[in-house]
Amino acid sequence: MLQLKQRMFELGYFNSDQFSSKYNDTTAERVRRLQKNNGLTQTGKVTEELWDLIFSDRCVAADGTVRTSADPEPAAVSADEAADQPSVPADVSAPLDVPGAPERDGRGFLTEKTEFAVQDVENGFWAYLSETLQVVIHRYWDSAEKVYWFACDIRTAGEERIRSLYSGGRYLYPRSLARANRAVLAFNDDNHDYRKNKNIPVGIVIRNGTVLSSKTKKSSQGGFPKLEVLACFSDSSMKCYNALDHTAQEFLDMGAEQVIAFGPILVTDGHLGEHMHETEEEARKEGYYHYREPRIALGMVEPGHYIVIDVTGKYMYKRAQVPGTVTKGNSTGVYLDWLALKMLELGASEAINLDGSWTTSLCFLGESLNMKYSSSRKARYLLSFGVSDLTAKD
Repeated sequence: MLQLKQRMFELGYFNSDQFSSKYNDTTAERVRRLQKNNGLTQTGKVTEELWDLIFSDRCVAADGTVRTSADPEPAAVSADEAADQPSVPADVSAPLDVPGAPERDGRGFLTEKTEFAVQDVENGFWAYLSETLQVVIHRYWDSAEKVYWFACDIRTAGEERIRSLYSGGRYLYPRSLARANRAVLAFNDDNHDYRKNKNIPVGIVIRNGTVLSSKTKKSSQGGFPKLEVLACFSDSSMKCYNALDHTAQEFLDMGAEQVIAFGPILVTDGHLGEHMHETEEEARKEGYYHYREPRIALGMVEPGHYIVIDVTGKYMYKRAQVPGTVTKGNSTGVYLDWLALKMLELGASEAINLDGSWTTSLCFLGESLNMKYSSSRKARYLLSFGVSDLTAKD
């Protein structure tokens, strides 16, 4: 499998050579692209014929040229082009690289009771380490989609788990709510407050073990959001469910501490959710909410290892965030299928779409990363990981 992916990387069908040995949905999508360029039926499967083709002198590369197996390695790319794809370790449980960090154990947590943080805005890298928490954030520019996006890799140990922040009733800028609770990483949830205030179905919502809403609807009844849920359990696991799979009390009995109601499900059991598609072409045919938006998603690789993806949209990412370096214009937002495929690429086994558009917020140590803090929608609730005295104060 690694030999196949390495050759496809040489042909331009992967933008990074940091790939896993698994044949996942992302791999199948890239194989279909190769098959299309070479006039083959787009099955997404590797046959003996395809294997012979990619090592032949007639294989069409991703850029439309014919590149033989004897050709030299692709030329070095610019920093912006290299940022198109995250560097994903082959072993998703391997400690994340954090330059300058103090001594860490085999899993990447600090060996002493202390904190360490990096905030490199210009180069798009943020990191936080402690004995029980690792948060590493990369900012990427996707030149094909023309979008800025953030990949947050979160690792937890001991009693460290995802929690919900509550303002006590006031609507605050997300940055202010994150600072008030000294959150390491904070981001928006399902915005259930909005649906409650509009007297429309809220979905099953649980925060820190307390039921905030127990009424939902069938996902198939139409409307957006679908009110599918991601349940976060006391054993650090997360699992996606359809809207009517369980009652609020059943979730509590199962050990759920947070139940987030939005959707659609992006990934479940390591596969794309039923409303997701492996190619943009398929998604457009069905037309399922196929428009670009700022988006945010939460997923789990395995218990104690989580992914948050935040995608910026038009006018949301300000030049001031990266002084003197942002020259590509406005970020455009993405389709839901992009979000799902990116979650799979980062190793997520479960993932759900959260409320996007102007609700989208991402704060690290009390600083807003994805937009000017006063441009984001005020909220009473956020989801978060970690508590730190390093968090900025209002």
